[in-house]
Amino acid sequence: MLFNLKFKKAFTLAEILITLAIIGVISVMVIPIFTNSYNSKVLGTQLKKVCTQITLAARNIIADEHAQDVIEKDEIFEQDEEPDENEDGTTTEDGTTEEGDDQSTEQNTVQGGFYLSSAGAKTSSSSSGAEYFLNKYFTHLKVNCGPDGSGSCVASQYTSPNNTNLGTIPSGFYCIRTTNSATICMKYEDSVTKVIVDVNGTNGPNTAGFDTFVMYITNDGDLKDLDDNTEHCNKSGSTIIQNAAGCFAKIVNNGWVMPKN
Repeated sequence: MLFNLKFKKAFTLAEILITLAIIGVISVMVIPIFTNSYNSKVLGTQLKKVCTQITLAARNIIADEHAQDVIEKDEIFEQDEEPDENEDGTTTEDGTTEEGDDQSTEQNTVQGGFYLSSAGAKTSSSSSGAEYFLNKYFTHLKVNCGPDGSGSCVASQYTSPNNTNLGTIPSGFYCIRTTNSATICMKYEDSVTKVIVDVNGTNGPNTAGFDTFVMYITNDGDLKDLDDNTEHCNKSGSTIIQNAAGCFAKIVNNGWVMPKN
């Protein structure tokens, strides 16, 4: 009896190995792109959440202190006027005119609100006001954990995207770690309340303009970049404040997603 045996053609071991190698090369090239894109969106969302918390807290302290804005509040006080003279050139014994008490109520604008109690501008230390604000108006896991405290909620080294060493958070900033693991640092300096936000705390990459941003609080409690020129983001500077200037505005303008350079 004769059998007609037909063999099906299959891949050789060499072909399989070559195919797997090609898939591996493509994966190495593509996966980091998707990962970076995903991380950028996640970190952007976290940054937006932290910034919302800061602006809400700033407006809350304005309301609590009955302030006009973060700089001024109205103080109502009574002021005695000069005693009026009678026709004979003498004054009444109680310093009033015959028509009655001449005390008047006036309104005076004084420094207060966030400027006084939170920015630390009028306190003995530029960080003490920030300490009051951050401790009172945020839920936190750690307090006083910045460079002048325990240092446990800031990275020992921040870098630029090209891996330039930018050091750690500058001295004088008071820092807390929030319940969503973000680090918020504040300091009143150069007539503004500077804020540094590391959206994931000590977790990497601790890179200026990617997970770490600088900004300041405006008089009405909003947040603005220290440098509105987004072209300056990551372009120069040897510190985290200098190098990250312009990056906050850049990510906000791009819908809270860090654009590709």
